[in-house]
Amino acid sequence: MASKFGLAGGIPERRVRPIWDAIDSRQFKNAFKLSTALLSKHPNSPYALALKALVLERMGKNEEALSVCINAKEILFTNDSNILVDDFTLSTLQIVFQRLDHLEMATSCYEYACGRYPNNLELMMGLFNCYVREYSFVKQQQIAIKMYKNTAEERFLLWAVCSIQLQVCCGNGGEKLFALAEGLLKKHITSHSLHEPEALSVYISLLEQQSKYRDALEILSGDLGSLMLIEADKLRLQGRLLARARDYAAAAGIFQKVLELCPDDWEHFLQYLGCLLEDDSILAKVTDPIRPLNYIECKNLELPEEVFDSRMSNAVNFVKKVMAESQDNSVRCPYLAHLEIERIKFLLRKGDADKVVEDLMQYFRRFGHLTCFTADVEMFLQVLDNDKKSEFLKNLEKECEASTSAPTKALGQSLTVFKIQNLIGDVFALPVDDLENLAVRMTEMFCKNLPLSKELDAQESMYGEELLSMACNILVQVFLLQNCV
Repeated sequence: MASKFGLAGGIPERRVRPIWDAIDSRQFKNAFKLSTALLSKHPNSPYALALKALVLERMGKNEEALSVCINAKEILFTNDSNILVDDFTLSTLQIVFQRLDHLEMATSCYEYACGRYPNNLELMMGLFNCYVREYSFVKQQQIAIKMYKNTAEERFLLWAVCSIQLQVCCGNGGEKLFALAEGLLKKHITSHSLHEPEALSVYISLLEQQSKYRDALEILSGDLGSLMLIEADKLRLQGRLLARARDYAAAAGIFQKVLELCPDDWEHFLQYLGCLLEDDSILAKVTDPIRPLNYIECKNLELPEEVFDSRMSNAVNFVKKVMAESQDNSVRCPYLAHLEIERIKFLLRKGDADKVVEDLMQYFRRFGHLTCFTADVEMFLQVLDNDKKSEFLKNLEKECEASTSAPTKALGQSLTVFKIQNLIGDVFALPVDDLENLAVRMTEMFCKNLPLSKELDAQESMYGEELLSMACNILVQVFLLQNCV
């Protein structure tokens, strides 16, 4: 616990360690007793006061904690050279002030400390963290640049660049600030190059925000590109840049390489299909974490019919190739991609509903026992009318009756049938008697398959336990229906 200014707050570790141990073990009464004893020996120590304030806050005595913290702050702000201002004291005060919703007081403590010790890196980092918590993007940038000038360390430059990006994206900064950030990075690269993959990612994102996709591609293919050690990640980034530059043919070729390396990458299967269709909607979602890419929206598709047919045929052949080369039986994405192609063709009136149902059945035979099956196929069921949905459900029931799968797999398939029935809305259209019988069937199925869970660890989920919650939901609905009549 020693710091550049001596021991923590000038107090030996052996005197403060028991207090921290008591706090960590939630023995707050003991911690309070120890901190009071420490403060009696060091009555003017901001660190001793900060420790006592922390204990009081943990005990729920917020007003007392705030009063003690303010006292510590006032002592820190004196010009007494014997009062040590160290990161341990400040970080403890920051914890308490933050929990008491007075972060601005912690910030003022760090600002004072940085003024008193202007070149202390630990204190400047603490002040940077205060500005981060306050969303003070400009001040973040300023202190980060100061740290960078003092040390020439890459990480502080990246903090400054990210602060500039936040000013533009989340604050009131103009996009001209991007040019400043780019200039800082270029100057650093000229003198020191870049050494971390994260630095390259920040540089690429900065160029993307300025729509300098070709510049970003040039950097990625140059010496700096070697910082990205995982080939698939590098290809993903390259494909995204090409797509945003609207070089769809090249992007599709890159995404093919990604999928050959990572056949279960659903997002990039969709980006591959989107590039083949030259679908502008993928551009809005390629880098959007809030609205992830779940399917192709089929917007603004203006491909000639022969071009569309040719590209979809190439996509089908590629997907079949990936299926054939994949050695992992758990890989689902190529099969979902095949379904997605049929969904697109159906939406554009170049396919038919029977083919969609047929492909859904094939997917069920392979993955119908998985818990994720219903979520996987939900978007494909949405394109079918009610008759086709009912046909699909009947086919599932027949498939389950004729199944010779292992007991756990058969149970998973039966559970999927119930979920699909609920998804397409057939369950609650049934008469009350049928609903009661369905709940009974679910419960009996669970009880019948209890022996399958005998060897499971106590913390593992039991096979088919969802049947009980589904049966309960049905019985609740039955109760509501009977009481509404």
